[in-house]
Amino acid sequence: MRKVFDTNDEYHSSDSISASGLKTIYSQSVYYFLNQKPFESDAMKFGTAVHTLLYEGREEFKKQYYVMPKLDLRLKANKEAKKVYLKDAGDKILIDQEQSQNLFNILAHFEDNKIAMHYGNGIVEQSHYLDFEGIPVRVRPDCHSDSWISDIKTSKDISIRAFRSEINFRNYDLQAAFYCDCLGYNPFSFRFIAIRNVHPFDVAVYALNEDQIERGRFKYKHALRQWKHYLDGEGILGIYSDNTNKDGSIVL
Repeated sequence: MRKVFDTNDEYHSSDSISASGLKTIYSQSVYYFLNQKPFESDAMKFGTAVHTLLYEGREEFKKQYYVMPKLDLRLKANKEAKKVYLKDAGDKILIDQEQSQNLFNILAHFEDNKIAMHYGNGIVEQSHYLDFEGIPVRVRPDCHSDSWISDIKTSKDISIRAFRSEINFRNYDLQAAFYCDCLGYNPFSFRFIAIRNVHPFDVAVYALNEDQIERGRFKYKHALRQWKHYLDGEGILGIYSDNTNKDGSIVL
């Protein structure tokens, strides 16, 4: 296993398969994974900013992000002011004042939550490259120690009911089981730090139950089989299921 602190571009340019790729293969197909277009929503960008602020701290956040003042661009003076701000921002990622306020509200709630703070204090975003079940894979936990892995998830609703549903819908169970099995952790020690990305910006820390772990393990193994089929030169699978009729149709 190779452990490094590399850039996002270096990590995502690897030919190895990641948990994100396996999620796509499981929910869609190998064909979809290989042909998808790059996509980043506003929610994804906000989630990345949350990760940076909570795991890497205020100073690192300021190095990467620039708060753009709110300007009425109907005024000529403000148009000129915007040019000055953009020059001052340089290559930093732009966020507006409302986003900045929301981010620091989240940070305050995070710092008030002793459990979240515990699981946010470890090795941050270290990339692991290895062969797993004969397949090159890569794993990059948000944060980990010798005994646990944590991962931040942002959502509009982090209630038990809603987050339980989101774990299944977004295949967070696949990610947790895959990370733990690859790196030799007990899956019961995986923690999700769930953060509400809208007011009141509360925080909860969740662990998986046995059924969720087994379901996550089933999901990633199902996706790995399809990926291996492609790597072995046996073709690119489209929508696929082990549960089919004799005529090849998929049983829903």
